[in-house]
Amino acid sequence: MNIKRGPAVEISLAAIRHNYELVQGLTHGKKVVATVKADAYGHGAIDVALMLEKLGVYCLGVAYAPEAIELRKGGIRAPILVYFDNITAEDIIKYNLTPIVYGAGAADILSAEALRQGRQIDIHVDIDTGMGRVGFLYDRESEAIRALSRLKGVRVAGFMSHFSEADLKDRTFAELQLERFLRLKSEIEGLFTEAIWHMANSAAVMSFPESHLDAVRPGLILYGADALEPDYKRPKAAAFRPAMTVKARLLHIRRVPPGRSISYGRTFVTARESLVGVVAAGYADGYPRALSNKAHVLVNGQFAPIIGRICMDVAMVDLTDCANLNGIRENCEGLATPGIEGLATPCVEVLLIGRQGGKEITASEVAAWAGTISYEILISLGRANERVHVDEDGL
Repeated sequence: MNIKRGPAVEISLAAIRHNYELVQGLTHGKKVVATVKADAYGHGAIDVALMLEKLGVYCLGVAYAPEAIELRKGGIRAPILVYFDNITAEDIIKYNLTPIVYGAGAADILSAEALRQGRQIDIHVDIDTGMGRVGFLYDRESEAIRALSRLKGVRVAGFMSHFSEADLKDRTFAELQLERFLRLKSEIEGLFTEAIWHMANSAAVMSFPESHLDAVRPGLILYGADALEPDYKRPKAAAFRPAMTVKARLLHIRRVPPGRSISYGRTFVTARESLVGVVAAGYADGYPRALSNKAHVLVNGQFAPIIGRICMDVAMVDLTDCANLNGIRENCEGLATPGIEGLATPCVEVLLIGRQGGKEITASEVAAWAGTISYEILISLGRANERVHVDEDGL
């Protein structure tokens, strides 16, 4: 891979295909609304969507209208749900989009605009069962929901709700949310006989089969990241494969005596003679500063710790305990001196996320070190850097 600035990101389409097929198996062939918002969680929405479309995905999901329009301009023909945006009827009709409606006023406006254009627009309706974000309140707006059946310009094609904590081992609140959703379903489904009902996110796909209903909405697991609490028992069939590998270069290696501080703030001081490498990745490239003195990378198939504060453009790594470092020199062309200290080593890969030499660093691990979630890590690294898609299966 020709790495330009900072890290390079490699996306395995074969892994995403494998994960999609696992979702189908875990849900016994339920319809799949594949979430590709935020540029497919940093994995490249158009490339991912094109592949999912070939696999027969029921629908794609994005957050905002510009994301949906970008997919249409990229050649995507599959149905697209727009989760949050208030879209005009003109754009809905022009780009064949399906908005999520979470208030009666928006539905009335869409219906009126559609009728003026002599059309009918498909919508999905969001029900707030406990997420507390958007949606018709399950227990207070049932009449407003029923009234949607009387609008002539829209057709309710689906109902959705969203779990707030389906990833937790304690599933008490998730079960309560599902109970609320199903109670409403039993009360109104006779008015909306063509609508599908969907609620299961990635965590629920893995752990909560009762919530699979007519369709499921996986996001994170399509990209191979874990969606459950660390101590949650995973289904044996849920062997999802990480699709993202993040590579950087070793720019420089030098030997540093004991007692020397490394990087800003002198948060790390060498306790021994150390071999310190400079990695071409910093927080400008989506590698969080919060990983300072906490993360590990892979060099020559061996774990090496990040030391000192991560800078805007580079990070330092302790190579002292890495065996066979002479192999670095042997694999590089154009090195004129016999030692490795002080040499630029542009051919040496450093893995920030991925598998090397039988060892692996996952987005979930990086997220735990940084005190965040894997979604943020994947999106930050995927969108900030050069990205290439590969398909090992050649499909």
